[in-house]
Amino acid sequence: MEKLIAREEIRDRIKAVFFDIDGTLVSFETHAVPDSARRAIERLRQRGIKVFISTGRLLRHTEVVSDVEVDGYVTVNGSYCVTRGGETIFERSFPHDTVERIFGLCDEMSFQAAFMTHEDIYVDRLSERVLTIAEMIHIMPQVADLRRVASEQPVLQVCPYIDEQTERLVMPHLPECVGSRWIPTFMDLNMRGTDKSVGARKVMEYYGLSMSEAMAFGDGGNDLPIVRDAAVGVAMGNACDTLKAAADYISSSVDEDGVSRALEHFGLI
Repeated sequence: MEKLIAREEIRDRIKAVFFDIDGTLVSFETHAVPDSARRAIERLRQRGIKVFISTGRLLRHTEVVSDVEVDGYVTVNGSYCVTRGGETIFERSFPHDTVERIFGLCDEMSFQAAFMTHEDIYVDRLSERVLTIAEMIHIMPQVADLRRVASEQPVLQVCPYIDEQTERLVMPHLPECVGSRWIPTFMDLNMRGTDKSVGARKVMEYYGLSMSEAMAFGDGGNDLPIVRDAAVGVAMGNACDTLKAAADYISSSVDEDGVSRALEHFGLI
């Protein structure tokens, strides 16, 4: 059931729309933004509706949508939020003791993790699992001494290459963190109290708006908070079942013009 009763009310109330990148704006098949989504965003902005990216990617890795005009970015699942002009709205990194505990868990349980900083994504080696995910999102991480990276740069997000069974063993050791995932063999780890919804709320407050005026699109588990908390949450047709259950509307897939179809459904374009 939609949180807002009438489509007319939605059309008048929504002042900002947040879009996930991978699997929402960008196809896993073509690694590009469909023309229909590009035109839809142009029409949104022509109507005065603000458009924001909401992604698990680093800001530097949003270049895949660099030719889509937006008003700002919620990146690394809300850990770093900026305006289109680069002004920082919100930032939260991992404390040193949490990073050290993650290193200990990697050693003890023999799993890899990617460490995300402002500069790049870093791993200790290019294993088969790392390469599979890198190919999926078209981003190749750098191989580096992870302890040196963590000592020299703020860690914004950690991404363990683990399945759900291992996740259940790891998370009790990291009570200050929260995990989300969009693929069975990989997860995103952020500081508790930091997610896409928190980031979107910070962005909306910056512009004098509230989440009751926001619409959010997504397809993965890391989109759950923002899709749940926005006035209207849209799950793509290719979304995970958990997100579909929480969404107010389920559209078609990214490759079947899901973005434009949902916006048309609600009368926003």
